[in-house]
Amino acid sequence: MKRRTATVSVLVLCLMAFVLRVGYVVYAKSWREPNTMEHSTIAQCMVLGYGFSFGDWYWFGKTSVQSPPYPAVLAACLWTFCDKHPIYNRFVDLTPGYQAAMVVNCVFSALTVWLTYRLVRALGGTRAMGVIAAGLVTVWPTQIYSCSVVQAIAMITAATTAMMLLFQLGVRTGKVGYWIGFSIVGCLAALTEPVFLPAMALTGLIILAWVKLPLRVRLRNAAILLAAAVCIIGPWSLRNRAVHGAWVPIKNTFWVNVWKGNNDNATGTDRLQITDEVKEIASERMTNTTDIELRSGRIDGARQYDRLSETQKARLMGQDETVREAAFKDFATEWIKANPGKYARLCAVRLGKTLWIDWDNPKSYKLVYVVSRALLQALTLVGLVFAIRQRWAFFFPVLLLGTCLLTYTLTITAARFSIPFEPLQLAWASAFLGSLGGLFGARSSSSSTTPLDSSPQAL
Repeated sequence: MKRRTATVSVLVLCLMAFVLRVGYVVYAKSWREPNTMEHSTIAQCMVLGYGFSFGDWYWFGKTSVQSPPYPAVLAACLWTFCDKHPIYNRFVDLTPGYQAAMVVNCVFSALTVWLTYRLVRALGGTRAMGVIAAGLVTVWPTQIYSCSVVQAIAMITAATTAMMLLFQLGVRTGKVGYWIGFSIVGCLAALTEPVFLPAMALTGLIILAWVKLPLRVRLRNAAILLAAAVCIIGPWSLRNRAVHGAWVPIKNTFWVNVWKGNNDNATGTDRLQITDEVKEIASERMTNTTDIELRSGRIDGARQYDRLSETQKARLMGQDETVREAAFKDFATEWIKANPGKYARLCAVRLGKTLWIDWDNPKSYKLVYVVSRALLQALTLVGLVFAIRQRWAFFFPVLLLGTCLLTYTLTITAARFSIPFEPLQLAWASAFLGSLGGLFGARSSSSSTTPLDSSPQAL
C-alpha cells in the first residue's frame, strides 16, 4: 500500500470514528445517565470556587479520590457551556457540559485511530496492517461506547496508545523529541491512572541498560523521564502532602479499592454477586443497543459499600480521606491474612474478568459486548503468533500490559480497565488479518525494511 493511500485512508477513518461516536452518543442520549463517578462533583467544585474537593461519609473537603487531568477537562466543559443559578452557587443544568465532555471523548477516541496506525508501523507492521488496525478501532463497539460516559476512559486509551508509540520511536531512532513526548504523555497518563506508575518507574531503570542506545543517550533519556515525573506528578504529590498531611503520590483510594476487591462479599470488582433476577433481566435485554435501563438502581445499584458492617461504617463516618484510607487498609489486610485461600481465588477471578468479561456486571450480558470480547481475544491470540513471526517489537507493550494486569489481579478490576489496551490487541490482530490475501507475502524488500527505518517519514 502506498504511503499517500494509507494516509488518506487513516484520515478518513479518523473522521468516520468521530462521526460514529458522536452519533452513538446522540442516539443513546448518553448525557441522561453520564456515569460520572466522582468527576462531576469535583469539576463543579472547581468551577464554583470550592477547589478540588469532594464529599463522602458526611465529610467534605480537599480530595484525592481522583487526580486532576479529567476533572479539569470536565470543569472546562462546565465552565464554558453551563449556566450558573443567578442566586444560588450552583449550575442550572449540567447537560450541556456533559455533552461537551462526550464530544471531547470522541476527539480522543478518533485520535486513537491515528495513533493505532502509527503504532502498528512502529512495532513492525506494514501500512496495510496499520490501516486494518485503525479500521478495527474505528468500529469496535467498546471503543465507541467508551465515549458515552463522562469518564477518562477515552483519554486514557489515547494516552496508552501514544505511550507505546513514542517509546518505540524513542528507542529505535534515539531522537530526543520522541523521548520527551513519551515522558510527558507517560507521566500524564500515570497522573490520570496510577496503574501506569510501575511501568513508568521500571522504564526509567531499564532504559539505562538499553544497550542498543549509546550511553549518553541512555543517561539523557533517564534524566528526561525523571524530570517529567518531577514536573508533572511532583506538584500534585506535594499538594496532597500539604492537604492530607501524608504522602499520597496520586490518588488516595488504593486501600479502599483493595478492600472492595477483597472482603466476604467480594466478586473481584466493586459489584456484588449478580442475582438470578438481575441476570434474567440483563439476559432479556442482550440485544439492546443502549444501557440506560441497566443503569437503574433496581438492576445495577448495589456496591461493596452496601455490605459494610455497622462497626465499619461507624469508623468511617465523618472522617477525612486519610483516616478512611487507613481504616480500609486495616479492613483489607486483616481479611487477606485471615483468608489467604479466598484471596488467591479472587485473584484468579480478577484475572479472568479482566481478560474476558465481568460476569457480575449486568451490562456485560449485552450480545454485542460478549461477541466483541470473544472475537477480540481470538484475534489477539492468532495475531500474536503472526506478529512474533514477523518480528514485531514487544518489549514496552508487554511491560505496560503485564504490570497493569498484575495490579488488577492483585487488587481490583472492572470491565473498563481492559478498554485502553484494545488498540494494542487490534494492532496484533492486524498482523494476522493483514497477511490474508497475500498482503504479508507480497511485501517488497523495501516495504519489509521500512518499519525498521530510523526515519519518521517512513511511518
